[in-house]
Amino acid sequence: MNIVSRSCVALMAGLAACGGGGGDGGTQPPPPAVFTSLVVSPASPNMVDGDTVQLTATPRDQNGGAMTGLPAATFQLLTGTAVSVSGGGQVIAQQAGAATIRASVTSGATTKEATANATVRALDPTATVAATTGNAFNPDTVKIATNGQVTWNFGTTAHNVTFQSPPAPVANLATQSSSSEARVFTTNGRYPYLCTIHAGMDGVVIVRSP
Repeated sequence: MNIVSRSCVALMAGLAACGGGGGDGGTQPPPPAVFTSLVVSPASPNMVDGDTVQLTATPRDQNGGAMTGLPAATFQLLTGTAVSVSGGGQVIAQQAGAATIRASVTSGATTKEATANATVRALDPTATVAATTGNAFNPDTVKIATNGQVTWNFGTTAHNVTFQSPPAPVANLATQSSSSEARVFTTNGRYPYLCTIHAGMDGVVIVRSP
């Protein structure tokens, strides 16, 4: 092998050791995040008259990833009169019906918008709670109008309803099974309660003016 041939072999070996010749062998940095869309949560809040819900708006990039460091979203009522909404996204249910809320974020020359559709129903005059064999109250939260009535249905497992610091006196429901018993609530407020037999079995009655 002459000197030229040996030089060529050495050059080719050197290129192979450096990654195949010409390529840098490194990982290319990902493309910069581009503000592409806005997502509002919850997108479809179901509310009862008097409820309050906090909306959030998350900017997302071209890959759907959440972005940080952008200006805060602004919110406004777009259609309907069932709710009021603050610029920061706090929604208050005011009457039965529907409403659409719009969120917007502007970053530089880019503005993205998204909407949430709220549904509000009137307070019910009555509610029913099942004291289940799984040691749970279902539903664990009920909302009724002032002077409304809640009925507890007890299955084959014995439970009781013991109120904890209610805003107005209300008689507890004694331990029982395979029966039903009701209470009327004349004073607004939150009435937390529990079953003293089963740990973690609790619920609340929320009473509001209609």
